[in-house]
Amino acid sequence: MATSEAFAESEPEDPGGFRAWPGSLARWLFGRRVDRRTEQSSRASAARFRNICISREAGAGGGTIGRIVARRLSWKVYDHEILEAIAQRMELSADEVRVFDELAPSVVQDWILPLREEHYAPQEAYLDHLAKLLEAIGRGGQSVIVGRGANFLLPREETLSVRIIAPLKARALRLSERMGVSVRTARRAASELDRRRLHFDRTMHRVDSTDPHNYDLVLDSNSLGLQIAAEVIVRAIEAGQSTRDLGTAITTVASPAIELAPTDSGPTDPAA
Repeated sequence: MATSEAFAESEPEDPGGFRAWPGSLARWLFGRRVDRRTEQSSRASAARFRNICISREAGAGGGTIGRIVARRLSWKVYDHEILEAIAQRMELSADEVRVFDELAPSVVQDWILPLREEHYAPQEAYLDHLAKLLEAIGRGGQSVIVGRGANFLLPREETLSVRIIAPLKARALRLSERMGVSVRTARRAASELDRRRLHFDRTMHRVDSTDPHNYDLVLDSNSLGLQIAAEVIVRAIEAGQSTRDLGTAITTVASPAIELAPTDSGPTDPAA
């Protein structure tokens, strides 16, 4: 049984106090501490990366890339499946839960609560279920998780964290075709969704999800194309399958026809 299915069918727990949450959702829900991280990183494991987390700009094709990667590696992929599992757990429709998806609590309070006060409890429960489901998926390993700030919840040393970007014009064109709307409307939708996701991560995890330092790979899907971007991710996973095979795996990425001559080891640029 898939992790999301097992989660959806398990007995729900009472969500914690929403108003008492500290800045980081991970610290509050999982009680992560330095000693726990040390224990996780000290475990012997042949694989460098147990999971892949894909953060993406709206319309950059992150979901499609995630599915290509999962298919190539024979891993599980979690995108809208996360939403469906939480909806089943909360006994709501996917459309009802989608209202809260990647939406920060302060946004719900400002926009939704004045209109529908009863949405407050589902928002609290959604965030609780989301974090617990992501942790369960992370424990299972060999999963590709798209969005939801998963890379800020799972152990960094075990997770390949990827950010998929593309120019706004290219993203608007892709969204326009997918949504059947004008490019102008798609551009506004992409900008709004980017803003909403950024606010979610800043509120829940106290991080800037656009900062490249938060990721192992930042890939431009417009210049690379979806297939090549996916292949780069797959090669990174393959290179980390075993520390003993790391050098061999990286060597296979380079063209065998290219041989680099030794160079004079002069002074290096400290900014390189």
